[in-house]
Amino acid sequence: MIDINKITRQCIIDIKEYVPGKPIEEVKRELGLEDVIKLSSNENPLGTSPMAIQAMIKEVQENVHYYPEALSPLLVAKLARIYQLDPNQFFINNGVDGVLSMIAMAFINSGDEVVTSQYSFYSYQSVTAHMDGKMILIPQTQDRRFNIDAIIAALTPKTKIVFLCNPNNPTGTITTRDEFERLLSSVPENCLLVSDEAYYEFVDAPDYPQTIPYLKDHSNLIITRTFSKVMGLAGVRVGYAIAHESIIRVLRKVCDAFPVNRIAQAGALAGLDDQEFIDRSVRIVKQGRYQLYHGLLNMGLNAIPSHTNFVLVDLGIPVAQIYEAMLSQGVIVRPLGPQGLPSCLRITVGTSIQNERALIALKRALQGCGGG
Repeated sequence: MIDINKITRQCIIDIKEYVPGKPIEEVKRELGLEDVIKLSSNENPLGTSPMAIQAMIKEVQENVHYYPEALSPLLVAKLARIYQLDPNQFFINNGVDGVLSMIAMAFINSGDEVVTSQYSFYSYQSVTAHMDGKMILIPQTQDRRFNIDAIIAALTPKTKIVFLCNPNNPTGTITTRDEFERLLSSVPENCLLVSDEAYYEFVDAPDYPQTIPYLKDHSNLIITRTFSKVMGLAGVRVGYAIAHESIIRVLRKVCDAFPVNRIAQAGALAGLDDQEFIDRSVRIVKQGRYQLYHGLLNMGLNAIPSHTNFVLVDLGIPVAQIYEAMLSQGVIVRPLGPQGLPSCLRITVGTSIQNERALIALKRALQGCGGG
């Protein structure tokens, strides 16, 4: 019998397993429910861009027996036109998770230090661990934001990457323009600053940094964005990095031969033209975010002001029972105990009806557990 621990890299053995949001199908099977809504994975409540759907159907019908173009050249060219940048500044991969994995594979050596905030996107810790890097987690500010001064103070000659999630998942908070500029100017030129902007379309704060112009003078800046959220393409996985062409060349060396399938490329390409869907998605999220946030406040709960398509609420008590009680009502949210926040739930913004249902389910759960 093989002793798997003897042949597995120790850094892989040590990785804490990621716990994703429960799929609707699983909840239906486990609890025998027919009517279930999923507000746990920050997906688009409107579904997918209709133009993207039509393009993906056409691609399946006509070309799915062919391998895809490896570097997604049509998608790269369109993004380059949109951002008015050189095509050699774009790297497309299998979701932002794929992009982050390639960044780690390309740049992190064993023992290199990687700095991020204590409560942020778990993939940063995961990809660092895969490469046997040393994760430096910086405590957040009292208002649950990245502590930029503390991150700057933590930089050492061994720091290889700083991951900045802006807006931050799971807190929904932002790093301001002044803070971003201070961090960018403090990161050594041979250390990468990765600005992960998966939720940037939903931000309307005037002091949120527009990072694209900084690329011109900062060749160590990488910006990551996704088609999963505002365009509703989470199921086919398309994400991208924008950076100096020297970084992009290295990322292309480490990626798989065909990192993004034909269907995903076709959907992303068409979705970029569906401005009506994008605008409607942003509008629905902003309206729903207001509804959810103020609904939580009206219940006397500690909700965190959000700039994303989700709201974090700190119940002040362990949420495991609350989560299960909401699940029994057919409402899936995300308990954040596995991320070190045992008293917090993250609730994705849904449609107006879904948001109201989530608020009612939470109120009933709190009453049933003696918390309200």
